[in-house]
Parts: sequence; C-alpha cells; structure tokens
Amino acid sequence: MATEGFNILINGKAGTVLNMGRPAIEMAISASGLPVAELCFSEPEDMAQNLKRLAAQPERLIIGGGDGTIRETAKSLAGQKKAFGVLPFGTMNLLAIDLGFSSLQQALAAYAVGTTEQTMDAGFVNGEIFLCCASLGTMPQASVFREANRLTNKFLLMPKLFLFVLNNMDKNKRSRLVIEADGKMSKFRTPAVVISANRFADSETLTESNFKRVSLRGGELAVYISTTKTSSDHVRLLWRLIFGHWLHDRDMTEMTGKRFRIFSQHHKPLISVDGEVMKLKSPLEFTLKPDFVHVLVPAEKAQA
Repeated sequence: MATEGFNILINGKAGTVLNMGRPAIEMAISASGLPVAELCFSEPEDMAQNLKRLAAQPERLIIGGGDGTIRETAKSLAGQKKAFGVLPFGTMNLLAIDLGFSSLQQALAAYAVGTTEQTMDAGFVNGEIFLCCASLGTMPQASVFREANRLTNKFLLMPKLFLFVLNNMDKNKRSRLVIEADGKMSKFRTPAVVISANRFADSETLTESNFKRVSLRGGELAVYISTTKTSSDHVRLLWRLIFGHWLHDRDMTEMTGKRFRIFSQHHKPLISVDGEVMKLKSPLEFTLKPDFVHVLVPAEKAQA
C-alpha cells in the first residue's frame, strides 16, 4: 500500500533542470507542500537503476523529465502496473500538458492536493512504445536540430527552429508515403506526418495547448498528414501550429483507426518517438494497446 509521501526521480540533465538549477527546484518542491519521501536527481545513465529501486518501494512515484524520459519510464513500468506522475522538465512536455499542467509549479500544486491512479493507452511503432506521438519527415529532423541547440536561449532558439522547420518542409514536400488503414491504401506527398495515440483536440484560444489530446483512453490512433506545397502554405500551417486551429488547415488530413502501416520511400526512415529520434525499418507498423500504462493524475483531473 502506498504511503503518504512521494518518491521523486528527476533526470538531472533535463533542459529545465539545467536552466533552473537544483536549489530552485528543491525550493519549489518544498514550497508546494508536497510530502516527499526521497528526492533523487539522477544522471541519465543511472535513471534505469534508480527507477527500478524507487519503483519497488511503496511510496507513490513521480518522474521529472522530458517526453523521452517519461517514455522510458513507461517502457520499464508498464508490465509492473506501477503508476507514476509527471513533472514537466523537457521541451514539449506533451503528457504533462495532457494531464493539465505546463509548469513545474502547476504540477506540484496539483499533486499536493491529491492523486488518483488511472490507465492510459499506449501506441507502438515496430514494437517501440510511445505515449504521445511519433513523427516522420521534418519533425524528427527538427528534434535533431533542437537537441544540438538545447543549451541555446529559448528566445533565440525559437526563431532559428522556425526557419529550420520551414526550410525542411520545403525540402521534404515531395517525399512519398503510402498509408494503409484497414486494408485501404492511400498515397501522399508530404513533408511531415504525425501519428498520435488518440486524437488531438482543436484549440480555441491562444492560452490552450495546441497539442492536447481529446482523451488518453480513446482507444484509437490518429494520423495527421501535411500536404503543404509552397512556402506560403508552410508558413500558414506553422503559424496555425503555434497559434491554434491547425486541425482545420486545408492542407491537413486526419485519419483514425486501430492499426496503420506506413510505407516510406526510405528503407529505414528517420522517426521521432516521443521526441527520441531513431531509424526503423519500413513499413512502419503502428498499433495501440488500450489502458496499457498506469499514471498518477491529480484527483480533480481524472478522466472518465
């Protein structure tokens, strides 16, 4: 049975940790009133060992890191049915946003009030788990660029990243993909494809996340295909990705289903899996396992 305190395991090399510094994070945790049994700042190479040790203890577990760190946690703990919470310390923090918070302070305050355990769906591509999304084309290339410039001030990085993505969308606009859904083949020329574990929700105001999903337990995959062809089309779509309503762009196609196969023109296309870039053999097999991962969510944010 879980005790009142939390074990908190933080990737000590996560971008936000390096920017804030450990003393500031420790102060934020202390000020939140969250009861802590153990706070562990871990080197990346020691994360697996520390996770195994803390997961074996009865205390509730919270993981601090980016989407890649959270993915590795789910990969390790899914078979144990050990639930974990999330503190956002990465670049995108997509799962943290799905759980209702985009900052460390919001997450700590929410968990301090109370938690409940909930299951969520997990996507798989060629056996690799993802909790949020996988992407092909420009997006994994942007992930490589972002990682190479991770210590750059974010106010300088964002315009550089925008221009990088814009240029690469133009280079990749003729890339060919074939997508098989329920036995039906569809051909596309596309600079970017995103496959999400459950559909993204449309955003109506600038304060909402543009990549928050409708549900974590919807039981379906969603594929988003950009078919932009000109520089002005690319700019328009990127603008909507930042400020909202990208789902309604005229050059955006959405497909949903339980299973997809994607055939790339490359033998081993570059793919980003929850921010972790890798090469996987084509065709890419996408599947979904419902209620596969156990997460701790703030009690008032639990989903039906």
